[in-house]
Amino acid sequence: MTTRPRTYARTAGILYLVTHITSITAVAAYAADGFPLGVALELVLAAGCLATGILLWVLLRDVGQVRAATFAGLRALEASVIAAGTLPMLVLLWTAPRAPLDETLVALHTAAFLVGQGLVISVNTIILGWLLLDAHVVPRALAVLGIVGGTLVLVSNSAQLFGAIPQGGTIAGLCAAPVFAFEIWFAVHLIAVGLRPRVVSPAAPLGTASQA
Repeated sequence: MTTRPRTYARTAGILYLVTHITSITAVAAYAADGFPLGVALELVLAAGCLATGILLWVLLRDVGQVRAATFAGLRALEASVIAAGTLPMLVLLWTAPRAPLDETLVALHTAAFLVGQGLVISVNTIILGWLLLDAHVVPRALAVLGIVGGTLVLVSNSAQLFGAIPQGGTIAGLCAAPVFAFEIWFAVHLIAVGLRPRVVSPAAPLGTASQA
């Protein structure tokens, strides 16, 4: 692997860790009524999502152009939903000295979380796991964990949106655990190892890229 892809991989790994740190600390900040900090952290989170989408598109587009572009597009959508979710929190911040806490605005933020960091991230994690599985650039178990974890979050968050299970409850937490483990493992792997070079089959013409 050349220096540039290695740098891209390491940067993507660092940004994945940044997205985890900011998402967790943003929840803590909001819980402590630290709205300015929570909004700032979520905006950094959105930027990290967008950047990882671009970097992994660059690294994996020769494996499957359509899937890599879809992953990057969904990552951008996730970033957009997260950024939009900060708007009701800004309204609460600006009106807090003059008005009581508006549960509707909090509910809008929660809905943005369930869509952006739930439904969208579940689909792009499945696509990413599929790409990694086909590319053979990470351990097979890591790629499979992404596919399984993304599927569990997709089912869990759909159930939460429609009230089938409690929001943020034990079931939701258990379903989210595999994706959390996948992203941490993937981030550490990108930083420490990178993406190992692909082995191109002799039967396939060199330079031929998959479109799927």
